[in-house]
Amino acid sequence: MSQWWSKIERALGRRRNLASELEQEIDAHIQFLIDENQERGMSLEEARAAARCEFGNMTTVQERSYQSWQFPRFESLLQDIRYAMRGILRAPAFSLVVILTLAVGIGANTAIFSAVYAVLLKPLPFPSGERLVWLGESSAKASGISVTWINFENWRMENHSFESMAGFEKADLTLTGRGQAALTHAGVVTNEFFRLTGSRPIMGRLFAAGDDEPQSAATVVVTKAFWAKSLSADPHIVGKTMTLNGSAHIVIGVLGRDPDFFLQPIDYYLPLRPTAAQASKRDAHGGMRVLGLLKPGVTLSQARSDLDTIMQRLAQADPGPEDDHRAFAQFLTEQRTGDLRHVFVLLMASVCLVLVLACANIGGLLLIRMTTRAREMAIRTAIGAGRRRLAQQLLTETVLITLVGGAFGSLLAGFGLRAIKVLGPRDIPRLSEAGLNLPVLIFAAALTLAVALVCSLVPLVSSDKINLTTLLKESSTGSGAGRIGHALRGGLVIAELAVAVILLFTSGILLRSLWAAEILKPGFEPSHLLALELQLPPLPYKSEGAILDFYGRLEAALRAQSGIESVGAVNCPPAAGDCGDWWYSVVEKPTPSRQDVPVTMVNMADAAYFRTMRIPLVAGRALSDEDRAGGPTVAVINEAIARAWWMAPRSAVGRHIKLGGPYMEGPVIEIVGVAANVPQIGLDSPPLPEIDLPAVQRVDAAMVVMIRTRGNPESMIATVRQTLASIDGNVPIQSLKTADMWLGATLVQRRFTTLLLVLFAGIAVILASIGCYGVFNYWVSCRRQEIAIRMAMGAGTIAILRRTGRQAAMLGVIGLVVGLTGSWGASRWLSSLVFGISAHDPIVLGAAALSAMLIVALAAAVPLWRATQIDPIETLHQV
Repeated sequence: MSQWWSKIERALGRRRNLASELEQEIDAHIQFLIDENQERGMSLEEARAAARCEFGNMTTVQERSYQSWQFPRFESLLQDIRYAMRGILRAPAFSLVVILTLAVGIGANTAIFSAVYAVLLKPLPFPSGERLVWLGESSAKASGISVTWINFENWRMENHSFESMAGFEKADLTLTGRGQAALTHAGVVTNEFFRLTGSRPIMGRLFAAGDDEPQSAATVVVTKAFWAKSLSADPHIVGKTMTLNGSAHIVIGVLGRDPDFFLQPIDYYLPLRPTAAQASKRDAHGGMRVLGLLKPGVTLSQARSDLDTIMQRLAQADPGPEDDHRAFAQFLTEQRTGDLRHVFVLLMASVCLVLVLACANIGGLLLIRMTTRAREMAIRTAIGAGRRRLAQQLLTETVLITLVGGAFGSLLAGFGLRAIKVLGPRDIPRLSEAGLNLPVLIFAAALTLAVALVCSLVPLVSSDKINLTTLLKESSTGSGAGRIGHALRGGLVIAELAVAVILLFTSGILLRSLWAAEILKPGFEPSHLLALELQLPPLPYKSEGAILDFYGRLEAALRAQSGIESVGAVNCPPAAGDCGDWWYSVVEKPTPSRQDVPVTMVNMADAAYFRTMRIPLVAGRALSDEDRAGGPTVAVINEAIARAWWMAPRSAVGRHIKLGGPYMEGPVIEIVGVAANVPQIGLDSPPLPEIDLPAVQRVDAAMVVMIRTRGNPESMIATVRQTLASIDGNVPIQSLKTADMWLGATLVQRRFTTLLLVLFAGIAVILASIGCYGVFNYWVSCRRQEIAIRMAMGAGTIAILRRTGRQAAMLGVIGLVVGLTGSWGASRWLSSLVFGISAHDPIVLGAAALSAMLIVALAAAVPLWRATQIDPIETLHQV
């Protein structure tokens, strides 16, 4: 053990008198042999000569002793590390460029991977989360439709694929009796929900099977955050009541941890119970979806087939308009991410291209540096260093500088991740949980080692081509001008340009799509417009008359304010998303088959809505005060639905639409007008068919009051709040913001994605410019003698520029062709993110190509100018 410790001490340099100790040991051993020889009768000179002859070669013994007293390979590695550190310090400019380049590439990849891991890869925080399945219904026209109660009950009782199922939906309720009325958010669930999400109470109990029964008492389970904030952390809250929407609910428990299943703050949970219609009619839909836990070994397709069999049996036993409905099943991990998976894969692919470009850049720098060190390598080879020893030294140098770059990259990733969290949309699930945790750090370490190995290939390949005789005769500047070196450097230039073109094209496509969405005319005037979103509590506003009276009084009071020009109300304003759709058919057109019944969005608006929003009418009239409850059922359709059925929109006026289509019950509605399209989902989504019904003929307690102001709409927010409080102080405000903010929120994710890709493209341009400049500059340096000879023989500036710039132009063209080919292939991945332009937009392709040629031109400008400034006499004298 002591021998091992002595070896470690020597290897670490703690005992620096190793040479003197060894010399003393050898002298003592030789003296012992001399003494023995003298005892045998030899003279001193004869004894000394015989002792040295018996001892052997002194150098060989010393080398063997060094090896036995140390760890040779470890000592060799430490020597390489020390030499590499000295090399880094001797070339600070080169080392700084390499470290910063690596830090940017590795840091960007680590930051994006951290977000990807949190959003896409991190296991769900639920027991057996990988087996949780999001269930809905599907038809020929739609998927993910809400599940009816009867279908859910039969699924739960008859399926053979799931361990358990739970129904769930969201609801907004008004909390009263505890200070000012407040809008609260509820998760409405069946009792199995808590077991599937691993929820536990810290007080009381959770729902049991009896709580799902319609005749059971109204109960509620509150979250810990709501208990602490709104219930004053009352330790005796269990058994007390809360007034929600005017009804008393008994608090039966407090959750220890909210499962965050709904991806938004939830205040409490209510038992999910069917209405009378839902319990008796198989096609009575609400907003319920189903969460199921697959049995081990059951695939998603098997589970879907199992539920389809149940639905087919129900369709035969109870025929109805939804006989073609089938089960829709998707793993919860996939359902939560949705389109985000495509976005984050695109971001990860883009940042990987940045890393590839960084590696190519570093490879070029290492190759240039290797050619300048070729004479050094030749001398070391000449004095006995083997190829393997040289390769080990070069590998150590590259790995060390890469590790330093990786360490700085991890620090840079922390700042980048913080920026991503700040700039990222709030609705991206679990993005806030992203951090430099163990999986991310392992990824960063593995990435750093991979980059180190890739970058090490360049000096290793280059060192294998050393020619001792040639290099020892030549100067170090020209020592790397071989065919292999030129081919490698040319390949790196091509790779850098190709990657830059692909990233420029990708970011350009998204930038133009964002611009197209930003300048899109939304079909109304969003300036000077406020949106007041309300949800009336059901107890005081049970009847349709009470609801209409409230909104009528509120609109009249708002119109009376001096800063307000007009007021209108709508159930689902532009860019609010899909607030509800339904099947329909045109009475005057042939009856479609069950699979071809079209779907339209159904909206409700009052008589002043179109005037307040300033939505142009294409044909007919807008809704008016003459459209009364109990009168003829009328509607205004949008241009999208009009042009789908008639050549001219005015031909739609006077025709009739049946809601529910030909196979379901529903009213027949006369079309009285056609309005211009407005974006229902967002500014970057195409218009969908929409039917606007009079609010008095289809009353809804949830409305958005649109308020057009004469001045700055934000200055009227306080007035609107006071006016609402004067009508009914117990009506909470869901949201109150300008229409510009409402519309702008639909582009947050697109802006975020575009910003990151533009940033990556900018980094790529900088790296490509630096890399190309380095290679071109080195080429000119290698050809100084050739250029000097040509100039001495009479070659002019134009001839020198033509000959020297020809190769740069050729590489630029090859890199451009490769980059444009890659861009064309990448465009198919962008199709779902493109809006308002073609995925192969020629303007963007042309701009990317022009940018690539500018990179080549600017990178080659200074080296080419230097080539024309060479003094042939001075240069040839140096040969």
